[in-house]
Amino acid sequence: MPLSLVAQHLQPRHLTPLLAIVALTLLGQLLRAARWALLLRGRAHVGLLEALWVNAATGLANYVLPFRTGEGLRLWWLAKRQRQPAAAALGLIVADHAFDLGGVTAVLGAGTVLKATATGSQLPALPALVIILGLATAALMVIAGGAYLGPRLAMCSPVRRKLRRSWTEALTRHSVAFWDGLGSLSRRRLAILLATSAVAVSLDGLAFAMLFFALGLAVPITSAIVAQVALLFMYLLPAAPGYVGTLEAGGTLLLTSIGLTPGAAVGAIVLWHVVATASIVGLGVVALHRVLRASKPACGTRE
Repeated sequence: MPLSLVAQHLQPRHLTPLLAIVALTLLGQLLRAARWALLLRGRAHVGLLEALWVNAATGLANYVLPFRTGEGLRLWWLAKRQRQPAAAALGLIVADHAFDLGGVTAVLGAGTVLKATATGSQLPALPALVIILGLATAALMVIAGGAYLGPRLAMCSPVRRKLRRSWTEALTRHSVAFWDGLGSLSRRRLAILLATSAVAVSLDGLAFAMLFFALGLAVPITSAIVAQVALLFMYLLPAAPGYVGTLEAGGTLLLTSIGLTPGAAVGAIVLWHVVATASIVGLGVVALHRVLRASKPACGTRE
């Protein structure tokens, strides 16, 4: 597609929605930081800002490094700064992602039902929604099912004879880590974490909806929320730093499936990528500085 055509669709008609994208993204990050701090309560005393810094620094590392290896930063922070055992630290991280994945699955499920039952709905294609919903559901089943059924299957004699010892040990470690992460949660706190996750995912979708307002494109808010959640799975694919190229390719296909022309779809996803990168890098650099600076006194004290 000619760059001149992309440039025509890249120019926002309104600047206020772009500021709203940044504000809504920050609100979503604050909610996730509050969830992270609440998840850690009972194990460590972590303030909202400290939770925000470590989440944002991890987000920056994941944005630059492939396969979400940036999670190692949060694992290091839990082990070194919060004195958490490795199994508990890993379980806390898995549990935190499980809450996000639960919110994503709920939105995708609702979008799939709407697409299947409503005629002429401006939502992503039904096959794509079904595939992505299946992936999200499978991931949740692996996390929850592995944590609950893993040790039970590993202790079953017929299964134990067929599985390698390393596999049974891995299933047991996964279960222990996951339940260690959730061990201090009451039902009330669990409900709060689930509600926080749902609101955070909705805020991300609303931020994506602001993109279309900025470009003067007629995309319903419901369609924008479902499309944004579906777009999240592009971040799981191997990609160049900053997801350059893969996000544009997948986003263009996704946005054309909700009715945008190819030119409008390319312009919209490129603008979204620019704004998202500015938000992630801007907040992430500040957060990484704060996390690393806070670690120096602790290291000096131990020595």
